[in-house]
Amino acid sequence: MDAWKHLDPALGGILSTSTLAEHGIGQSAIRRLLRDGTLVRVRQGWYARPGLADTVVRAARVGGVLTCSTALDSAGIWTIGDRRLHVGVPSTASRLRSADDSSRRLGPRSDVRVHWLARAPEPGALIADPVSALTSLRSCAPTELYLASLDAALHTAPELWHELELAGHPVGRRGIDGTCESGIETLFWLRLSHRLPMRRQVQLPGVGRVDMLIGTALVVELDGRAFHDTASTFEEDRRRDALLSTLGYRVLRFSFRQVMHDWPSVEAAVLAAVARGDDSRVPRR
Repeated sequence: MDAWKHLDPALGGILSTSTLAEHGIGQSAIRRLLRDGTLVRVRQGWYARPGLADTVVRAARVGGVLTCSTALDSAGIWTIGDRRLHVGVPSTASRLRSADDSSRRLGPRSDVRVHWLARAPEPGALIADPVSALTSLRSCAPTELYLASLDAALHTAPELWHELELAGHPVGRRGIDGTCESGIETLFWLRLSHRLPMRRQVQLPGVGRVDMLIGTALVVELDGRAFHDTASTFEEDRRRDALLSTLGYRVLRFSFRQVMHDWPSVEAAVLAAVARGDDSRVPRR
């Protein structure tokens, strides 16, 4: 099995029977590797190196690469919580298989969302690059959720700006410029910035950066995670809220769940605060 140990990692994590044979690993060796778990059968004629993410192996079993929200999530870019496996396949692909059982065809009622790609993935690719993944997301998700992920990509990897622009993504428009630190912030911005005087990621003396400042004195803080991280984070948030109040600011804090699933209540609270004049108080210096 020395040939297996010295296979060039550049060959990728999914290897064909012919590639293995070129490196001295024939059918009998493949069977031994499968038995001891050193190799995983993906689909007929294709095998995976150990240690690959389950989502990558499942996408390869279907016959493609991870794309859309699944690929963005794997790259650490904010997306909505879509539990489906998003797989990009060439437009000429046929005989797609089940993500869990290569002996079965992919059925119409599976948890897999297939994206037919105009351009085939690069040889050996397992996960679509962020620009390609965002192109798939654009045709798959509601517009504001796509824009939130696009904004998150710019925040995470600002060097992608030009490439995203060339691919036709609306970077720089509607405030999609990577300023927001989470998709929840971007959604809040998209939904209310056209109605209210609002700034993002504002540095306040003695406090630090706040997510949103409406007018001169209404601070909005948004929890970009589905769940609170730790008790210490909770305490730090409350300490900042108390300090902001002492300085004359009014603070509204909303959770991930509220923005995603109870937006009317969030909007009503913000508009009521503005109607009371909470945005125009003069903070103490």
